[in-house]
Amino acid sequence: MTDNTPKIYVACLASYNAGILHGDWIDLDGSETIEDRISEILDASPEEDAEEWAVHDHEFCGHLSEYAGTDTLNAIKEAFEKVEAEGIDWEVFCEYCAHLGHDIEAGQVEMFSEAYAGTADTLEHWCMDFLEETGQLDSIPENLRFYFDYAAFARDMEISDVFTIQHNGDTLVFWNR
Repeated sequence: MTDNTPKIYVACLASYNAGILHGDWIDLDGSETIEDRISEILDASPEEDAEEWAVHDHEFCGHLSEYAGTDTLNAIKEAFEKVEAEGIDWEVFCEYCAHLGHDIEAGQVEMFSEAYAGTADTLEHWCMDFLEETGQLDSIPENLRFYFDYAAFARDMEISDVFTIQHNGDTLVFWNR
């Protein structure tokens, strides 16, 4: 488990409606099922027949409805596990989802992996490497390559082809899909 493990606070609504704060934090990692943890919280409720619950807080990026179901919570858990397994920084993944205006859901790790184009100091440096690696400058004579405007190319790429996320001093580049 890392320091940035997504967490939710699940509250027992029977207790809440009786004026009692009863609930607990659940780490959305692989240690146990969300359904089992929610059952434990409800079983420990000071109110009899506690059946309903709500997410009253969460510690990860994005919006989460207090009435998010276990399908949504399991999708977030699955995304976190995949991100961890692929060595992706969870904060970067969250920034990616926020940039797209999406809440975290199933399938987004694959979208992230497909869209990730690389990291560089700046988008201009990424463009230099991209053009070199793809051979797109090969048709320009070497003595004229010094006149190529990488800054303008980077600006144009960002207008329609890529977007960037700044993280820990690096520029992460993603394809617009």
